[in-house]
Amino acid sequence: MYDSEAISILVRLICSFGAAFPAVAILRKTRNGAWVLMILSAVFFFIDALYSTLVMIGIASYKLTFLGDVPVLQLLLTGIPYLFMACGFAFFLISHRRY
Repeated sequence: MYDSEAISILVRLICSFGAAFPAVAILRKTRNGAWVLMILSAVFFFIDALYSTLVMIGIASYKLTFLGDVPVLQLLLTGIPYLFMACGFAFFLISHRRY
């Protein structure tokens, strides 16, 4: 593994932790559906970065199941945060529309 890849993963880990930690604190204060989905997005960004770090170190791997040549776990961990973010934005727009 190259140093640039390790630095990239560690920066992603630090930034996602910086987003996920306050997000969990906000979760206690709000029960709005859009905010909950955005908080879940931040938490899953952190889980993805943490798992990438574990793969980089050699503790974990993406070799569970494959969909063609792509590991399913990596595909899910990469896609779920964006899915929750999109659902949060859509939920906000639906709940704040005016007739």
